[in-house]
Amino acid sequence: MEFMCKVIQSANHMRIVVGGKITADDCIGLIEQVMSDPHRHPDSTALIDLRNATYDFRDKTDVIRIAHALEAFQSLLKNNIAIVAQKCTLFPAEIFCLHIRETTNLGIRVFVDIAAAEAFCREDDGGEARQTPDHRKRITVRKPAEATTRRNEVFA
Repeated sequence: MEFMCKVIQSANHMRIVVGGKITADDCIGLIEQVMSDPHRHPDSTALIDLRNATYDFRDKTDVIRIAHALEAFQSLLKNNIAIVAQKCTLFPAEIFCLHIRETTNLGIRVFVDIAAAEAFCREDDGGEARQTPDHRKRITVRKPAEATTRRNEVFA
């Protein structure tokens, strides 16, 4: 399915619905289009609905390119950004957000439930960049031997 995007703008909230196969170039183009829109309110929250999208990112460099595009507009992105993804694409979306949080001050989180994402956008404090509670949380990855040992301890 081809990439498609619909932007719905209200007074202080943007809803961006994305469908089809999305590439890094599509993401960067979308960021540039949305951020240069003269009707965009500077203190808007954003809900990005990716439930009908599939990602076609080649490697980490694509994520870094998207992060740089967001960094360029960081001063214009003052409020929460919620991404809604399918359960099967939750992990790549979380990795993407983790990288974005490490390189910017954006309050960005991934959700499966659209109502929870909308609530996250509503709880914004109205203008200041908000760091989510899990901001800069580090993921600890165990070596295979440690994971096996730990597993055996639990199930012994």
